[in-house]
Amino acid sequence: MQAGTEAIMIHDRSEPVNWAEISIQEILERAIADEIEARDYYKHAAECAGAAHTRRILLNLSEMEQGHADELQKELNDLLWQRDLEAGMAD
Repeated sequence: MQAGTEAIMIHDRSEPVNWAEISIQEILERAIADEIEARDYYKHAAECAGAAHTRRILLNLSEMEQGHADELQKELNDLLWQRDLEAGMAD
C-alpha cells in the first residue's frame, strides 16, 4: 500500500428508490454516479494493492467503469437535447 492511502473505502447505496415516480433523467444521473463511485473504488483498490498484476487488473476495471459512465452520460445528454428540441429550444 502506498504511503498516505486509506485502507478502507465505504460504499453505501441504501437510499430507497420509488420506481413508480423516478424519471429516466434521475435514473441515468444515479447510474452515472454509481459508475463513478465504482471507478473510484477500483482506482483506490489499485493504489492499495501490493502486486503489479493486481494493480493492472484493478486499473483496467476502473477504466471500464469510466467507459460505462461516459456511455451513460451520452445517453443523458441525448435525452436532454431531445427534450430541448421538443420544447423548441435547440439550435
